[in-house]
Amino acid sequence: MISLALSVRQCDCPLSAASGAHDVAFVTPHWHYHHDRSRLELRVLAEGSDRTEVERGLDVLRTHEETKSFELLAKQGHAARARLTMGTTNMMGAVVEHDGYLTGPFENVGGSERWEIGFDDEVAAEGALAAFERHDDEYEIRDRRRVDPATVLEDVRADVVGTTVLEGARRLTRTERETIRRAVDAGYYDVPRTATLGDLAAALEVSDAAVSKTLRRAERKLLAPTVTALESTDRHARTTGE
Repeated sequence: MISLALSVRQCDCPLSAASGAHDVAFVTPHWHYHHDRSRLELRVLAEGSDRTEVERGLDVLRTHEETKSFELLAKQGHAARARLTMGTTNMMGAVVEHDGYLTGPFENVGGSERWEIGFDDEVAAEGALAAFERHDDEYEIRDRRRVDPATVLEDVRADVVGTTVLEGARRLTRTERETIRRAVDAGYYDVPRTATLGDLAAALEVSDAAVSKTLRRAERKLLAPTVTALESTDRHARTTGE
């Protein structure tokens, strides 16, 4: 599989037209391509600088010539959620023509989209890129890589470790978060150390013992899940011989 990450500016896309004309951004976490009808069905999340900009952006989506159906599902303040069915744009047509597929959500800001697409082989990927050149649209390849089972599993393991660390961070109290942030910024964890417990205590206006206790609690919340994730990775390496 060939995975491509692209920045795209399409002349015939409702989302690009809306985000290019107004201060509103779109993310499409759910989508489905109807091959029989050559249409793309999207669930669109919209967020703007204010309520007016969101409404203007949604109006562009609703009235665009490529929009086949539009349904506003929810709106609150400067955010909204909608269901959009649109025709096949020139660039999306090139992807479909070369048996390409979407591998991630669209992101659309300032008239420019971020695409994650895949192709089964180099020939298909090159064919789609060549087709892009025949249109007035613009694109830039941000990342290109070959995906095989080993790299996919490595990415999954990295995501697991990252998620585990994030879960630990979410468990921090406000005091723990502020204390460990101050410690890092001040150089408490540097080698050699450029700040002491006394320095942190003075800055936070608490005792040395209080700072030490807060740091130990925060460190445990952050390190315990990380060590567990690393142990899982080590077991996998021993099993597979990596």
